[in-house]
Amino acid sequence: MTTASDRFWVDYRITVRDGRSIEDHARDICIEQTVEVPPEVIPDTHGELGLIGRVESCRPVVDRANVWQVRISYRLDVTGFSLPQLLNVLFGNISLKNNILVSGLQYPEGLLEHLPGPRFGISGLRRLLGVHGRALACTAIKPMGLPIGDFVRIATEFARGGADLIKDDHGLADQPFHPFEERVARCQEAIERVNAQTGRRCLYFPMVSGGYDRLEKQLAFAAREGVRGVMVGPMLIGLDSVRHIAREYGLAVMAHPALTGTCFHDRSHGITPAVLLGTLFRLAGADISIYPHAGGRFHLTAEECRELADALRRPEGRLQPAFPCPAGGMTLDRVPELIDFYGPDVILLIGGDILRQRDIAGAVGRFMDRLRQCGQEELSPPESGPAGACEWRSGAGPAGRVEEILRFAGYTWSDRRRQAYKAEDEADFKGVSRQELTGKFGERTAFDLRYFEIEPGGWSSREKHVHEHVIIGVRGRGLLCKQTKEIPIGINDVAYIAPLEVHQLRNPGDEPFGFYCIVDHKRDRPQPA
Repeated sequence: MTTASDRFWVDYRITVRDGRSIEDHARDICIEQTVEVPPEVIPDTHGELGLIGRVESCRPVVDRANVWQVRISYRLDVTGFSLPQLLNVLFGNISLKNNILVSGLQYPEGLLEHLPGPRFGISGLRRLLGVHGRALACTAIKPMGLPIGDFVRIATEFARGGADLIKDDHGLADQPFHPFEERVARCQEAIERVNAQTGRRCLYFPMVSGGYDRLEKQLAFAAREGVRGVMVGPMLIGLDSVRHIAREYGLAVMAHPALTGTCFHDRSHGITPAVLLGTLFRLAGADISIYPHAGGRFHLTAEECRELADALRRPEGRLQPAFPCPAGGMTLDRVPELIDFYGPDVILLIGGDILRQRDIAGAVGRFMDRLRQCGQEELSPPESGPAGACEWRSGAGPAGRVEEILRFAGYTWSDRRRQAYKAEDEADFKGVSRQELTGKFGERTAFDLRYFEIEPGGWSSREKHVHEHVIIGVRGRGLLCKQTKEIPIGINDVAYIAPLEVHQLRNPGDEPFGFYCIVDHKRDRPQPA
């Protein structure tokens, strides 16, 4: 639990070029980043309460004339425990000055109560893929402007070759010549088709971008299509959007560095790659951070790359480590060098060098061979994630002859069997059964109709999901718990559950509570709440 005495620490590398003392420069930062008034206007109590930045240390940088390393601490609650205000305190107004470089950020454990970081992290992504012990392979669908059919062909070849991750190029958006929904649906379908053939899992990360209203629509669509992760440009859509996506949608987040170079192209002013692409992106919730590795098309040094990878992976209490993803003109012949540099917990992104090959699937296969030669691959069944009250199972019933009518008898229906709600170890629930009625037996409906029944004293799992659903009371009485409300449901009552609304069904009575549940046939998996 955070208190008023909790502080976080920022390391600034200050180059003095105006003849003023380093003490004056440090004092200016303390005031500028908090109260932003002339010193004589600051109330005495502000200093006593620690509301102004506090210089903790100041030392010259060895072999750098007029360069100083200054550590300043700030009260944690000055940030409002929000990512935008953290950025504002860290570098807001002083970004408009010169010769100030943010080179480090340390924070107390209490900040993670509000910014919990990656949802999956390294271990969670490995479980989703079922791949351990070696570096992961990622490649990119490009170039922008191709017909969607060509994107589908490229995605299929990438998956056939054995890639672990396939991402969109960051230039692919909701353009009229390849609209987002059609492109994502067809690429995801193609990758899943290959997954079904090979028995392994390749994950697709489409690029989501645009204004806030469009962003939400794209995220909801991708989740309904079964996509497990998305790629975003945090500096394009706002860094706090990463936190929102990870928390609300339950998607893995791959962060692209577009526009971040403005923060570190001047090595005497800005924010270092390690702090921005490492510490801050990880705090925001990025599971993967893409950046240009040294020796490619961009200008990061080997030392900067090493510091960045360390910021993403080093132990930070309960904060999940995130994958470094070096990219930017990497080639297949550099794979051994890259793994020697980063170790096995890295995602290597190689795009153009694979696309230039005549046989794309073969090139990806060679990529995979080199990764396996440099690591000790261990495979496990890919983790599917928790099922829930609204989740369908492929084994619910075989598609076959569509029944024109299902005869009702004692809250069962002809040719339909009562099933367990879900596996006992998947979530917290009690006394729930289900019957799949339509949608899984050859019908071409866009929705599924199911009947659930909860025994007296029982409850369903507490969860949320992107898709909407409707509940109709059939038998007895129950409670729909939505967010903080409890809504009684009786026979023929109709209840609506909106996207991402936390909900649970309970039966506090002494007779069974039965209800129909109507949901989209194609939908996302619920997230435990």
